[in-house]
Amino acid sequence: MLGLDAKHTLILVDGQRILGGHAAAVDLQQIPIEAVERIEVVKGPASALYGSDAIAGVINIITKSAPKKLSAFASTSFGTRSIQVHEASTGFKRNKFGSFLNYTYRRSNGIHKKYDEFWENIFQGSFEYEFTPKFRLILKPYYSEHKMKYEERKQQRISLNSLCEWTPDELSKLKLKGSWFNYKHWTADKSSDWHRDAYEIEINYSRLILNIHTLTAGYYYYKEDINDKGKAYEADQNFHSFFIQDEIDFSPFIFVLGVRIDDHDRWGTEINPKASLLYKVTENFKLRASVGRAFRSPTLVKLYADGWRMGPYLVHANPDLEPEKSVGYQVGAEYKFSEKLLVKLSYFRNELRDLIHHRIVKKFHPRFGFPLFPWDLYWENIGKAMTQGVELSLASQIKDNLSAIFGYTFLDTEDKETKKELTYRPKHKLTLELNWTIPGINLNINPEVIYIGQRYDSDYNKLSGYTIFNLALTRDIGKYVSIFGRIDNIFNKKNVPDEYDIDGIEFWGGIRANF
Repeated sequence: MLGLDAKHTLILVDGQRILGGHAAAVDLQQIPIEAVERIEVVKGPASALYGSDAIAGVINIITKSAPKKLSAFASTSFGTRSIQVHEASTGFKRNKFGSFLNYTYRRSNGIHKKYDEFWENIFQGSFEYEFTPKFRLILKPYYSEHKMKYEERKQQRISLNSLCEWTPDELSKLKLKGSWFNYKHWTADKSSDWHRDAYEIEINYSRLILNIHTLTAGYYYYKEDINDKGKAYEADQNFHSFFIQDEIDFSPFIFVLGVRIDDHDRWGTEINPKASLLYKVTENFKLRASVGRAFRSPTLVKLYADGWRMGPYLVHANPDLEPEKSVGYQVGAEYKFSEKLLVKLSYFRNELRDLIHHRIVKKFHPRFGFPLFPWDLYWENIGKAMTQGVELSLASQIKDNLSAIFGYTFLDTEDKETKKELTYRPKHKLTLELNWTIPGINLNINPEVIYIGQRYDSDYNKLSGYTIFNLALTRDIGKYVSIFGRIDNIFNKKNVPDEYDIDGIEFWGGIRANF
């Protein structure tokens, strides 16, 4: 997002941070698509409200709650590389109680069966009770188990997310959130064997004042523990946060001012302000601008896991690492030409410093010159970088049964230490998606084109651009049943160096039923 790494985007599920392995990116496959109600995306620095990791933005996945009446869903599908996905869900709401339950089973051979074959079971639920019209409680439990044949590797996730919401009057709202997330990962030989626990508590209060100010203030507490027997270390961290935000409505101008203070038990205090402006020139023409500061705290494995092997390297911890920091700017315009055409154009820029990189010290035989393993790998705050670019999007309702979404991003980056472009960032990215419904035969046709432009690898070799074509079809059969099919990578694109999952054409199809 905005030319930054995946680790610089905060991923939440119903406002809860989710855990994975030591890798920075979050595996979104652990969230069943049929359990998702909607996805909220905030682009740009958002640490003023969300704290650590929200440098590029925030993606908050909102899962389904209890439906208004009894309903059920089931689907089964099969695809290339022995992919199977089977899902079932049901939910109801009666009087003051409501629930939603989802089960998903997934398996695949992956790109290389020897290393990628896996099986996965996921259970996700939502329970709510309305004590009074002004007070309700929501509980969202989650469980998943992921098994891989290679090394008999297993991952297990268990979480519980809770929300109490009280609306004392029409002008104010009080929320109390609490969550627990447990993640375990191990192999048969115990070379990998760790578990992590994360606890979150947040209380926030919002109130409309003088019909102009919407003031939100709150407190947040986070604690994380890790016990990694494979790397022979234990560590924990906790921090306290205080935040306040004021949305000021001087229509046609709307200002949002906010600041958050995060006090960490090891690396100290971070203060992150943000200011944004919305100017409604007309009902159809809007201008936006924002500036904010954000940060990302170093991971526990980089702070405390010392002397473990990663391939040919002996990895050394650095307990003196500082958080990565960023200042981001955005300016944009949105114009609704008609009910059938919406255009958005924005410019963004991010200035980053104290980026965490690794330094490798190689050893060779003094006489014969062959490598002496292991080589030493050290974590350091040495990086400075810049990303900037332009994003253009168009959404058009061409006809009543035909719509199109077009997106284009131009990206310019610089590693300020080397004066070169950041690696694996395409300068040009383009997407086009059509959605065509043929009423007479109840058929929906959804073609998609994705173009990724030239970029540089870690050795600054130029990688050529590529284009991917996808096609999805859905046909309703009666009132409750539909069949679907999908062809990804129609023209069989392979051997993309920085995209492991792109390895030829893939087929997918199945049947679903809603009651």
